[in-house]
Amino acid sequence: MLKQPINQLTRILAPPVFPEDEDKTRKAKYAHWIAFFLLGTVIFWEAIARIFLGYHGFEVMDVFLIGIAGACLTGLVRLRHGHVRSTAMMLVIIVWTAANGMSAQGFGVKDVTYIVNFTIILMAGLLLSWPAALTVTVLSIVSGIALAFAEESGSIVVTTYPITDFAVSMGMAFLLNAVMIFLLISGLETALNKTRSSVEELGSANAILQYTQSELQNRSDELIVANQELQIRSQKLHGIAEVARTTTSIHSFDQLLPAITSGVSQQLGYYHVGLFLLDEEKQYAILLSANTADGQRMINRGYRVAVGSISPVGYIVQTGIPRVTRMNEDSTFLQNVDFPETRSQIVLPLRSRDEIIGALDIQSREVNAFSEDDLATLSILADQVAIAIKNALLYEQSQAALREADVASRQAASQAWNEYGKTIQTRGYRYDGIKSEPVNDAKQSRRESDSLLIPVQLRDQTIGRLKLKSSDPAREWTDDELSMVRATAERVALALEGARLLEEAQKRARREAFLSDVTAKLGTSFQLDSILRDTVEELGQTLSNSTVTFQLVNPSAPPPADPPRPNGASADGNTVE
Repeated sequence: MLKQPINQLTRILAPPVFPEDEDKTRKAKYAHWIAFFLLGTVIFWEAIARIFLGYHGFEVMDVFLIGIAGACLTGLVRLRHGHVRSTAMMLVIIVWTAANGMSAQGFGVKDVTYIVNFTIILMAGLLLSWPAALTVTVLSIVSGIALAFAEESGSIVVTTYPITDFAVSMGMAFLLNAVMIFLLISGLETALNKTRSSVEELGSANAILQYTQSELQNRSDELIVANQELQIRSQKLHGIAEVARTTTSIHSFDQLLPAITSGVSQQLGYYHVGLFLLDEEKQYAILLSANTADGQRMINRGYRVAVGSISPVGYIVQTGIPRVTRMNEDSTFLQNVDFPETRSQIVLPLRSRDEIIGALDIQSREVNAFSEDDLATLSILADQVAIAIKNALLYEQSQAALREADVASRQAASQAWNEYGKTIQTRGYRYDGIKSEPVNDAKQSRRESDSLLIPVQLRDQTIGRLKLKSSDPAREWTDDELSMVRATAERVALALEGARLLEEAQKRARREAFLSDVTAKLGTSFQLDSILRDTVEELGQTLSNSTVTFQLVNPSAPPPADPPRPNGASADGNTVE
């Protein structure tokens, strides 16, 4: 029940707060408590005078007191609305006017209310600024001089100041000064405490800032190192990409290996790069390419490493595990007379699918030149190199197979045309501008020095020729005419080959049809005599102008001598037995 009224009273008695302006809040607090104190003082003074002292009049001093009370109430309201500076000026002016006016109505300069000017000067300093306090000081001095001259000149009549009233008035003045001094000192202490807190917070903030700066510096250093490592890694990846781009464009195995070793050395900046490949028995890793003169000398003397030996290359081609060798860890392998400048080495296996085909040996003049990151990066390079080598080997194998197939195709085509040529009766034609006629062998032997001969070739095999002879011995054939004749020769070759293949296909089809018919007919016969008769009849009908004989013989008897060939026929004659 009482909580809500108490909260409302607390809000009324509490000074206003302006979060956006600390100085305004401080001055509003001073003005608020000064107004409350002056209002309380006026009410207390009037109550004492009228209740306990029996005063019931209404004089000029009462007017001044009522004016001070009204100004205090107005100031409290205006403070709630944010009018701090105007309220402060109003309080200072009204209180100063009331104090000096009561002095003029009372005992002049000797009146206690004139002493209140000291309190008003403090109030002006608290509520406004030091120039305002200086202004009030000057005005108070002028007021005191004016009161003194007025008293001397008789303008104001000063009566005897009762000692009791003087003591009471001095008490009130001291109380008012004590309030002002309290407000001043409390404000100073509050400001000092805030300053101390701010200094402590600033110290803590500085410590945090220093720690943050230290952490930031450490992170900056780490970031710089990481950026440097990233740049180095990017450069290496770019070099690997360049090596891969170069190697993929080379199909010759003999050209590929030197391109790999020199490319890795140039792009990645390593001292020595060697390329080992396993032999067919997979017992030795043979050095086939190197970018240094020392490596070339080793190749010339047939340098090789046994698989499974204690050397890095022998270990890698057996296990397939990359190995980094550093001078301070394993100097035995690095104290090599062939590479005296080597200080660190990395050997990577070359894999084609799941098969190890060799090793890539990279050496550097720097100590600890290869890190774990290099191991991962250079493994990518090794995989690219292995793929390029395998592709080159497959390319050469495919080229060799194509060459063998081409040779076999040419031989088969040559043999086929030799056989086919024996069956052709008319081997060519001649056209003299009027009519075409077959070419005889006698005409082919005539002088041909004044003729243009264009070979007709099929798979680099000459199967015929075109002969052009002009009636004008001085005529020269133009490039267009020669191109037309050569193009005609190419198409003639293709057409002849197509005709030959068609004839062979037709012969094969007839043979298959004959065999199919014979097989079907013999398959329906179950008598020996019928099978023998059907066999000779089918062959005799197919092979025209031929006599066919089928005779069973004793398997244990010696083979009979070849029968005499009719009319001296050769082995490919038309009589079949």
